[in-house]
Amino acid sequence: MSPPLTPAQLLAYALPALPLAIPTVGLYVLLPSWYVENWGLTLWLTGLLLLLARLSDLITDPLIGHWLDRGRPQRFRSFILLGAMLCVPGLLLLVHPLGTAPAASLLVGSMLLYLGWTLVQIPYLSWLTALSRNSYQRTRAASWREGFTLAGLLLSAALPAVGLSLGASTADVLLWVALATLLPGALALTGLLRRTPLPKQPSTGFAASETKQNLWRTLHDTLGHNRPARTLLGSWLFNGIANGVPAVLFPLYISRTLGGDEADRGLLILIYFGAAILSLPLWLALSQRFHKVRIWQGAMLFAVLAFIPATLLGNGDLLLFIPVCVLTGLALGADLALPHALQADVCDWDKASFERERRGLLFACWNGANKLALGIAAMVGLGLLQLAEYLAPAQSPLLLALIYAGVPCVMKVIAVVWLKDYPLQLPATVRRTGIRDKHLT
Repeated sequence: MSPPLTPAQLLAYALPALPLAIPTVGLYVLLPSWYVENWGLTLWLTGLLLLLARLSDLITDPLIGHWLDRGRPQRFRSFILLGAMLCVPGLLLLVHPLGTAPAASLLVGSMLLYLGWTLVQIPYLSWLTALSRNSYQRTRAASWREGFTLAGLLLSAALPAVGLSLGASTADVLLWVALATLLPGALALTGLLRRTPLPKQPSTGFAASETKQNLWRTLHDTLGHNRPARTLLGSWLFNGIANGVPAVLFPLYISRTLGGDEADRGLLILIYFGAAILSLPLWLALSQRFHKVRIWQGAMLFAVLAFIPATLLGNGDLLLFIPVCVLTGLALGADLALPHALQADVCDWDKASFERERRGLLFACWNGANKLALGIAAMVGLGLLQLAEYLAPAQSPLLLALIYAGVPCVMKVIAVVWLKDYPLQLPATVRRTGIRDKHLT
């Protein structure tokens, strides 16, 4: 039985999530509308550029995961260092675009940032499986990591709220967010690389038999014979779209539908992510008593019920939107803590069943699906809004509310249904018997 993870081990692993999350709200929530409102890009063009940048990840994510699995464990450190160096120019270009080429700045900056983020995120996420073989201990580590993630998100939300209240421009605030990421991120990643043991080297037999295999053949074998991984991937994709649509439309919904201003945006984001942080101990406790899949399904359905009222709100209903932020924020805690622990369980099952080390490729697939979901969400959300403004400009605030909340509710329901065939006893069966269940391939 694996020993419990100590607080020092949990801190070294989880702390980098804080600075890595600081730019998240600025980039995913505020940046698209900032390019529309301040740089003259149309809604559909902004969505298209973000989708194109995400599509590049469909190639780079599996490739990086494949290289990570095929190489020595030292590649975990090398990839993270290279990724961090790519994130810096990408992030700065996004928040300080070239005045003569804002569209190119958005596309190139996004592609640099996404590639760098992939090089950091895939080793970082797949490192979770090496911390402990105990599912509960990994859920603890995932919860610590996502707790720091949410703390970073709160800082990301607080910086715009405070900066705008002091009279700073949105451009200044976004630059502050970028700079607030760099030094803390360097320190936290240094601690991770120095204090967290590297994953074990794959066996010699595995390396000899697998290194020559083509990436796409490996990808086909990995997903084609692993139904739990496919099931989790599909649900992860639809849930990512469900979370991405309201994220990209949030500033426009607050200002155009509810009649709020930029300060209101920051306050409501703080409430939303604050509720998510407070909910993490609840989801961790529930994961000890019930299966994580069923808890996650219940949390997604709870989010749907809590989000439906947002379709009915209008001008002057900011106070009524606060309970929606609180309740959906509580559900967000499950989205952040539980899926990654489930992914680690699937990696265990895959290794025990097929005697292959493919966690890097598996986490790359899930990471790529999440990025693709955010790109689709930007294209769908902004594209539908532009179409609505063209067809029925007088009803734009109402249609914005329907797109903002209605589309995510449908996507969440699909994600819940997609999980219905996920095997509830997967991790326990593998640890107890080590025998592959043919019905799961």
